[in-house]
Amino acid sequence: MTLAINAVYHGFKVLQAQFVDEISSQAYILEHIKSGARLLYLANDDDNKVFSISFRTPPADDTGVAHILEHSSLCGSRKYPLKEPFVDLVKGSLNTFLNAMTFPDKTMYPVASRNDKDFHNLMDVYLDAVFYPSFYQNKYTLRQEGWHYNLDSLDGELSYNGVVYNEMKGVYSSPDAYLENEAMKALFPDNCYRFESGGYPDAIPQLTQEKFEQFHKTYYSPENSYIYLYGDMDIDATLEYLDSEYLSSFEKTGTVDSAIAEQQTLPRTADIEAFYPVGAEEDCTAKTYHELSIVTGKATDLQTSMALSLLKSTLLDSESSALRRALMDAGVGQIINGGYTSSMYQPVFSIRASGSEKELRDKFISVIYKTLQDITINGIDKKLLEANINSMEFKLREADFGGYPKGLILGIGIMDNWLYDGNPIEGLCYNKYIAALREGLKTNYYESIIENYLLDNTHKVLVTLLPQPGKEEADQEAAAAKMSAIKAQMSQEELQQHIDECAELHRLQATPDSEEARATIPVLKRSDIRQEVEKIETQEEDLGASHLLYLPRNTNKIAYTSFYFDITDMEAEKLPLCYLLTDIMGKFNTERYSYQELATNAIMYTGGIAFAVRAFTEAESTDDYKIYFSTKGKCLTDNLPKMLDILQAIALESKMNDLDRFRELVSELKTDWDDNFFNRGQTVAITRLFSYCSAGARVNEQDEFSYYQFLKKLTDNFDELAPQVLEQLRQLIKRFFQKNRFLLSYSCDVKEQATVRQQCLDFISKLSEAEAGEKAEVLPVGTVNEAIATAGKVQYVAAGGNFAKHGHKYVGAMAVLETILSYEYLWTKIRIQGGAYGVTARFELNGVGVFASYRDPQLPKTLEAYQGLAEWLRNEEFPERELNKYVIGTISTMDKPLTNSMRLDKATAQYLKHVPVELRQRIRSEILNVSNADLQALAKVVEDMLSDGLICVVGGKQPIEANKSLFNNIINA
Repeated sequence: MTLAINAVYHGFKVLQAQFVDEISSQAYILEHIKSGARLLYLANDDDNKVFSISFRTPPADDTGVAHILEHSSLCGSRKYPLKEPFVDLVKGSLNTFLNAMTFPDKTMYPVASRNDKDFHNLMDVYLDAVFYPSFYQNKYTLRQEGWHYNLDSLDGELSYNGVVYNEMKGVYSSPDAYLENEAMKALFPDNCYRFESGGYPDAIPQLTQEKFEQFHKTYYSPENSYIYLYGDMDIDATLEYLDSEYLSSFEKTGTVDSAIAEQQTLPRTADIEAFYPVGAEEDCTAKTYHELSIVTGKATDLQTSMALSLLKSTLLDSESSALRRALMDAGVGQIINGGYTSSMYQPVFSIRASGSEKELRDKFISVIYKTLQDITINGIDKKLLEANINSMEFKLREADFGGYPKGLILGIGIMDNWLYDGNPIEGLCYNKYIAALREGLKTNYYESIIENYLLDNTHKVLVTLLPQPGKEEADQEAAAAKMSAIKAQMSQEELQQHIDECAELHRLQATPDSEEARATIPVLKRSDIRQEVEKIETQEEDLGASHLLYLPRNTNKIAYTSFYFDITDMEAEKLPLCYLLTDIMGKFNTERYSYQELATNAIMYTGGIAFAVRAFTEAESTDDYKIYFSTKGKCLTDNLPKMLDILQAIALESKMNDLDRFRELVSELKTDWDDNFFNRGQTVAITRLFSYCSAGARVNEQDEFSYYQFLKKLTDNFDELAPQVLEQLRQLIKRFFQKNRFLLSYSCDVKEQATVRQQCLDFISKLSEAEAGEKAEVLPVGTVNEAIATAGKVQYVAAGGNFAKHGHKYVGAMAVLETILSYEYLWTKIRIQGGAYGVTARFELNGVGVFASYRDPQLPKTLEAYQGLAEWLRNEEFPERELNKYVIGTISTMDKPLTNSMRLDKATAQYLKHVPVELRQRIRSEILNVSNADLQALAKVVEDMLSDGLICVVGGKQPIEANKSLFNNIINA
């Protein structure tokens, strides 16, 4: 259906219509006349439809009201009087995306689905949630999602609990959060960006029910909304629905004031010194951060915004970046990086040195200014700029957003302009901006931007963030004293009231929704789901001991190539070296190229090159595995010879003999682990636990916590160990790249296949031959049941085992049970009642399983919840309607649309793990036909798995020490 400009359809007036070549979409801007709601519709043939409604929500304090409201809106509404309609949707929807997000100045509620009926259901639940939430009637919603006093008895310990409260404690377990918070307060002292929209933990308990409701009344109205529709849909029926069901009930008042006030330029650079917590006995060497943050114009200036994003990449992102190189050479930090945040009215450009010292502050700032001044005088590296323009254009045209729908990412991106009263279509029309960026290469355009926005601009802050040993312990003691003082001031009646409210909250959380309430959520039928498993049609070709796997796809002239080299004969003690080699490969000079030239060429001619080592276990085995070194790349087919030339230089010509360069790379890797260890906590806990019960997992764990330990040892003893390690790496690279034991998996347009195949084989022919050795000795099981202590405020608690060794095989019901546990028993016990941010359950095809919490304030209670799971499952009988929901939700996660690169990865993994289509079909059929009896039978599986008694915890030192009897070993991270 074509919409005519100025015509009115179901109360919506069409203000603009424009075809956008870049995304092959007809774009329409509409306004709902009565309510004032804005709407953008991108019409195209994509069946992965997207809906989003967003609100401008500027915070006025640090209580996190916008964030808590985002959670709470999805906890019941007028039409859907359940405790958590969001969870019921996840259980039983074919969605390809379902979530909500809080930003510094907006809140977004996007959904996506390929099923028309499901798409309408999702849209209706979300619209009812934002306009008619039930938290006005249910005062316990704020207590659950935000905060409440936690008290079990009159003589018990008083504490705070709540989902967002604990989530933000987890966020503020990372130095990144402290840096950003300090920078924003200094840069924006007079507008909403000075506040933590997610909520600062100490401030969250200041939020009252009255302020909570007032925030919703103020900002959640259609005239403050931004509605986005994308994809192949019946737009006439959709507009009629939006008008009749929701928008026609609201009258535009013109009184909503949500505009983001412009922060006036600071007269001089602000200078801030702040602290973040580290362990009481932790070495503080190279643990300081310096960050210069600069406010750069307006987000609505799209051309300048793209240029600044391009400059961030050119100056800071690669080995050939001039500013990064200057700061590294000056020794002011072990990691140099930066950022450009465009999703704010006044975007921020930042330059950061991690792994630094306090006394290097002045050097950090002087090197920045000197380098930028030199660039404005002598000119910027135009070749690297051109390379980054190519890279930007490649990413825009490929539109590969991993597992996220294309329409979703476009919808989030247009808010960078639309939210500030810009035209949302403008940002989609990127061709003219790319052309202007290329024209800028011929002039001093980029030098002028550096001069005007980065140098001659006083709207800056320099933050120095210092480690403070014992700060976390001191903060916890102060918090405990504060809670004791609060409790002491309460009367017996007040204490009893909090005890009663706590008990009532737990009662409500544990009480299932009524059948009548559950029936309000629309549910698809099992018959709506495709019965057959999706077959990825590949063409296999054997070349002796080597193999080729071709995936025919319409790739729009892009070649995707993945080389897998069998290194199963690698000695166990060399595995950490293998992972180190993949991290530093391509970062040394070669015979023909410097490492800076390699980096520039990779950006110029490819969409990225990545190296990895991974053990692939056989489909249904924990201990039968092969180890592969892989190199993956993508590029325009015309540029494939250049990409393969880069690989040839790395594989055959690398000169890994520069100890100073090696020290720099190792320090950077170790500092990155220091910075991000806590954020990796759940992955560390799960991979460590899997290593207790799977030989293949023990290989892959060498790239997680064991790798971090290896890097720390190498850093601490660098002068002694480095020469020998470098020599070992030089020998390893010869074993990595060899011509007689490889798999080439590739995908491209059919008409390009012969050319791509031959060019890849020409590269292979230049490699050396390697004799196949015996499979290396299996890594032994080390100490089990470990705790890894950090300065974090919350925990990641994992428990699991090997159900295969108890005689159980993987069945489709296990996939359904994952969905059930993640949104039923574990969700209720650990997230809703325990206050953790999240929880997951995983049963692997090879016979291992795990339950793991995320940002969890509990520890023993979570382990107790795991132990109670089998008994709960044994006695649980799900109504047929609920069971159908779980089946549909499970299939939804399996049937997510795949990009070309994801499809190739999936086909390759199935090939290497020997997962036959018959096995996949059996599992799918078992999921579609699952019964209560099938699920109840899994109680024995869970019981046996947990009888292995395996746990691993990553988290705060104090709760770990308080429960030290649970662990065989406590390790300081």
